Amino acid sequence: MRPGRGAPGAIRGGLLRRHHDFRLLWLGETAGKFGTSVTGVAMPLIAVSTLDAGTFDVGLLTAATWAPWLVIGLPAGAWVDRTRRRPVMLAAAAVSLVLFAAVPLAAWAGLLSVGLLVGVALATGTSAVFFQTAYTAYLPTILAPEDQPEGNAKLHGSASAAQIAGLGSGGLIAQLAGAVNGMFANAATFLVSLLCLSRIRHREPRVPRTPRPRGALASEVGEGLRLVARDPWLRTLTLFGAASNLALMGYQSILVVFLVRTVGLDPGPVGGLVAAAG
Repeated sequence: MRPGRGAPGAIRGGLLRRHHDFRLLWLGETAGKFGTSVTGVAMPLIAVSTLDAGTFDVGLLTAATWAPWLVIGLPAGAWVDRTRRRPVMLAAAAVSLVLFAAVPLAAWAGLLSVGLLVGVALATGTSAVFFQTAYTAYLPTILAPEDQPEGNAKLHGSASAAQIAGLGSGGLIAQLAGAVNGMFANAATFLVSLLCLSRIRHREPRVPRTPRPRGALASEVGEGLRLVARDPWLRTLTLFGAASNLALMGYQSILVVFLVRTVGLDPGPVGGLVAAAG
């Protein structure tokens, strides 16, 4: 994909950290990844320690977080390809900010329940699908092709570090401020993401609204599936990713319950152990 209108030329010498728009995208995406990882520990801790939820309820909470990738991941990718990506990322970050801040507010009002947590997990998981899909497609519009490998490396490297740090911090925050109040810290990371994205100068050109035949979205999704099915590399990576994620999510869905109720650990050590496994 070529850089969009207004995109700068190549930045030589590995100095992308001086690229204004990339730096903001980098910081905003990293903050969002950190917040998502904090949620991965904080939400099960709320369910176990505050709501006395059972193992099935905690597993349902984990499933709700990732179910949107399975249900809407493909159509979301086709839809994002038709529109400007930055507004999608802004909307997704704003939705996550509001919903995560609503959890402690609901607790103060006496309205917090497992059902509410599952609803928040489902909605923020949906936002994550659109944010991740849009930011991946947005990067080539602000970087020249020569800089895109370095840009991808920086984004993925910092995202991995933020995920590990977020897992450890989630337990520590829950221990210091309480699992419920710790969600304000999570909401703050999405506020940082929202502010960074809003300050990006590059503006994508408007996508022309052309009439599309009925069933065009399903056709585009099918085209993507056929591409993956025919390519031996993509097919192998997809099957491996599906199998490993199935096992990983099953393990993670009961890990916090085991560490709190069977081992008897406080939230801080729980976060530390989960981060070490990362």
